[in-house]
Amino acid sequence: MKSLIFFVLLATFANIGYSQHYYNDIITTQQTNRQYNLLKAGHIQQVSAKSYEGNGEPSENFVLEQTITGNGASITTTAEYPSTGKSVSLSLYTNGKIAKTTDSTENIKSVTVYSYNGDNLVLIDTHTEDGFMNNASQEIHQWIYENNQPVKMLQIKNNADTTVIDFIKDEQGNIAEEHWKKKGRTIEKYFYYYNEQKHLTDIVRYNIKAQRLLPDYLFEYDTAGTLTQLTQVPQGSADYLVWHYIYLPNGLKQKELCYNKQKQPVGRIEYSYR
Repeated sequence: MKSLIFFVLLATFANIGYSQHYYNDIITTQQTNRQYNLLKAGHIQQVSAKSYEGNGEPSENFVLEQTITGNGASITTTAEYPSTGKSVSLSLYTNGKIAKTTDSTENIKSVTVYSYNGDNLVLIDTHTEDGFMNNASQEIHQWIYENNQPVKMLQIKNNADTTVIDFIKDEQGNIAEEHWKKKGRTIEKYFYYYNEQKHLTDIVRYNIKAQRLLPDYLFEYDTAGTLTQLTQVPQGSADYLVWHYIYLPNGLKQKELCYNKQKQPVGRIEYSYR
């Protein structure tokens, strides 16, 4: 069984989406901003995490911690594990929103800048330098809104390769469909489903092999609308992971419990704050 660190980095501090742009860009950025504001409101200066494997043993040589500095304006996240190496991420915040992130590993450095119009995220500009391969790339996500709802996004790679993503709303005004188009041809579709409280419950797409719609993510909430469970289906896999979230009274996560398809424990993460 793979070490829990793989799933931690995938589902906790990293971007866990496969490709869904509305989820990756809009929803996860909103979640990042909410998490930041919870830390700032609680005057938190450091976050530490301990990882435990499915058998209850601590994950060896596991490091995952965050340090908040600059009067709460910056967060440095350090992660380290023998099989993945060390990574450092520096995130800068302005007016309660993430403004810039610099991610560094041994060979790769990535800088992402976020731009807003009011509360609406309108641009994500990412520059990546790969020292090992000796190359660099750029990817821009340009968001277009009508009545404060996204209707289109342009994904522009290296100023030459553009994919147009169109968004379709349901009767309640939620983003229900995400269509990717390139050179006039639809190349991908995602579908979003919601509960009566307009909380996102499912992200699905058409699976060619199965000849039907299958989920990438399933979300469950408590009566207050707090996310309590996330089911994550890895792309191309018949297996899945289920994350259960336990929170402190101030809204910060206390524990994350992970189970596999057979309902066996994969591991858990425990957080501490000071």
